[in-house]
Amino acid sequence: MRQKQRYGYKVLFLFLLISLFLVGCHTTKKTDDTKKTQREEAVTLKKIPIETDSFKKVIGWLNKDEVLIHCGYQFKDVLYRFNVRTGELHLIYQPNALILIALLSPDQTKVFIQIAHDKDSEIQIINLSGEKLQTKRVDTMGYLNVSWNPVSLDQIFLSYYQNENKIVVSDWDIAKNTTKEVPSDTLNPVWYSENLYVYVNNQNDFLLKKGELYLGDIRTGESTHLRSQVSGFYLNQDSLVMFTPSDFNDNDLLLSYQYPFMVDKGFLEVPKMTMNDRLVFPYLTQLERKSAIYGVLPKETVHLELKAGKFHLAKLNFDKRKVESVVELPDNAPILISPDGKSLLYGWRFENIINLDNQKIYSLLKDKGTIK
Repeated sequence: MRQKQRYGYKVLFLFLLISLFLVGCHTTKKTDDTKKTQREEAVTLKKIPIETDSFKKVIGWLNKDEVLIHCGYQFKDVLYRFNVRTGELHLIYQPNALILIALLSPDQTKVFIQIAHDKDSEIQIINLSGEKLQTKRVDTMGYLNVSWNPVSLDQIFLSYYQNENKIVVSDWDIAKNTTKEVPSDTLNPVWYSENLYVYVNNQNDFLLKKGELYLGDIRTGESTHLRSQVSGFYLNQDSLVMFTPSDFNDNDLLLSYQYPFMVDKGFLEVPKMTMNDRLVFPYLTQLERKSAIYGVLPKETVHLELKAGKFHLAKLNFDKRKVESVVELPDNAPILISPDGKSLLYGWRFENIINLDNQKIYSLLKDKGTIK
């Protein structure tokens, strides 16, 4: 009898253990499902409540939740601020004219605008309430290349081709509303500090295989040669990535990293892109000088005039000389990291947002959904 009782106790004890185990597993699964649902809800983004035909592009991030949007129809353009979390849309500026360019200031508090006119164009600075802070006429009807000084916010480089053989680069002092011509061998000088800027002289090489890196000084008008064999570069604060055709492999592009400026921190090689033999540089973005650098890179060497190629978003690890893939991308298009470093604008019109946490791409347009 006692033996039967002991056996019964053992069976009961074993049954209780199994029951507790099953309950625990069910609770864990339920908790995991809840967390997954919460994560999915946390990255739910609203669509821009504007017809796709009227949408031109997202200009950039105003903060971690809001973006600046450029829309327009029949030469009447509009700037909005849009909250990607709540879907709120607010009108900022409506000039009743064609906006050629809109660019956010480095501190996201002002907007540079180029307005088209019949024989020339007008440049304006507005605040986020739509108030004009400065305006000036510019002697060109073409699109301007613009570089906003991140240190001295009252200075902007304006550059354009005056004719087939002449480049005009001007330094616009916004406070004084004056422009001063800057000697330059390039259409794309980039501000480095209050008075210094970086540029590459490609020595009239259309294929961009040649290049010399220079540091210019607006105070003296003089330039200092920094490095040979640099075809292009990406500069963020004092973090510099230089692009050079690889000497080791004709199918690769060499990326050399300096941080702080002029202090070598490593290099890595990525597959090379060309269009009719002309080098195409990868799109890069970085939040802060010490933070991760992300790039849109081809998975293999590609001649873009022959095929579209396959691309992915990758983190550049110069310490380990590795390219760390994040997510596959449908196209080679620009990227821009958010102020909190958790998302990227992506696309030729910045019409998508890449969530770095779940590696998914969300379209902001009404007729599109999650790409991946």
